[in-house]
Amino acid sequence: MADEAAAPRSRRALLTAAAGAAGALAASAALPLVATAHDADDVQLGGPNAATTTTSITNNALAGTAFAGAATGDVSGTDVGYGVRGTSLNGAGVFGWSVSAPDPSIIHPTDTKLTGVFGSAPPSGNDTSFGTGVWGDSADVGVLGTGDTGVSGSGVTTGLYGFGTYGVVGESASTSAGVLALGSTANDLALEVRGKVKFSRSGRSTIATGKSSIKVTLAGVNSGCRIFALLHSNRTGRWVQSVVPVTGSFTIYLNGTVTSATYVAWFILN
Repeated sequence: MADEAAAPRSRRALLTAAAGAAGALAASAALPLVATAHDADDVQLGGPNAATTTTSITNNALAGTAFAGAATGDVSGTDVGYGVRGTSLNGAGVFGWSVSAPDPSIIHPTDTKLTGVFGSAPPSGNDTSFGTGVWGDSADVGVLGTGDTGVSGSGVTTGLYGFGTYGVVGESASTSAGVLALGSTANDLALEVRGKVKFSRSGRSTIATGKSSIKVTLAGVNSGCRIFALLHSNRTGRWVQSVVPVTGSFTIYLNGTVTSATYVAWFILN
């Protein structure tokens, strides 16, 4: 048999072999990534990653970010994307804390950098409207805050805004106020109301013909209450002389009897 290694090769044969090798390399590079081997222990892009234990990513660099997610696809119409999405069958979809593991004794930091979850939404594109930093939606409670101060809001014009059948509801479990309005100084306005005001501890009663007083029974009344009353019927020479509160009731006295049924309105403080 002839020795092929010793046989001279023409320039045409050499060029043909080189072209074939280049074509094979290009075809290999064009293969989809899914065709490459995938280690079962690696996190796979573009596909599900199932596990029975926690997947943890730690960044030990100073002021480093452990994990970053970005959705940069074009958005049009009602399409939406998520930088990070979390789902849980029994617990929080996304749970974040700062500094160390959650502990009720340290979850009320004074440093604004120590924030469990922070949301920011700057204006987008040419839209003059602003987005929402944090949005909570639920058939029950959209956003729940617990702690020494459950929810704290600070804004340029509005710290906290509520809209609904009841825009804001405050409930107290003690003798303190359900809603407390504060002025920064003695000269600052603590409470401003635009529209009607309704108080459950106010009303109108009727003093019967020939009577000069009426007793009103109301839970929570005591001798320390401040009660104001005035006639709601025009009765010449008659006026409210005094209002005397006792435990569970108060009595409105006129300066004399009335010749016909007379309305008297009352309002309670304390």
